[in-house]
Amino acid sequence: MPESLEGIVRIDKELRKEHDTTLHDYVGFYISFNNDDRYYCTPDDAIIFGRTGADGDHFAFFTFNRSISDLEEAPVIFIQPTAFGNQVTLVARNFKDFVALFINLKEVYVLERFRFYKNKLDFMNDYNDNYLKDIRMRESDYNLIIELLKENIKGITEIDDVYEYMIESKKQIELGINNDDFA
Repeated sequence: MPESLEGIVRIDKELRKEHDTTLHDYVGFYISFNNDDRYYCTPDDAIIFGRTGADGDHFAFFTFNRSISDLEEAPVIFIQPTAFGNQVTLVARNFKDFVALFINLKEVYVLERFRFYKNKLDFMNDYNDNYLKDIRMRESDYNLIIELLKENIKGITEIDDVYEYMIESKKQIELGINNDDFA
């Protein structure tokens, strides 16, 4: 388990003990290392670390046929069994970037939607129309979880332009997965 994911596990334990909540209540996924969370579309070389609790959606490290042994460096993918034709989506270059994206956006589901955006304005409009209201209503919750993330995961760098980060990530990392194989 990468050190940064150990930080997430510590946060989850602290939330359970101190606030009677879980990481899912703040970030939108449960910590899960259960192979039972695999679906027909989960790549064989993916190492699952979290599930959303909805429709079998789960997050994993993509190891490129186990060629990446340091999971701190492995890209993070989002697997959605019911998103026919788009089941596997790259969401971050590595786990610390995944956390940095959450800190910036305060939402994980928006990361899988980048395939729909034609430009930065599409992204900003979708984010403002579909996520911002709920985020503002839960601002104190987000402040708590962001503080805990920054305390427990060392080396998180800020991502100022999420749209540019996602576009560049997709250019730099080719997963080599044909989502049509799962349709």
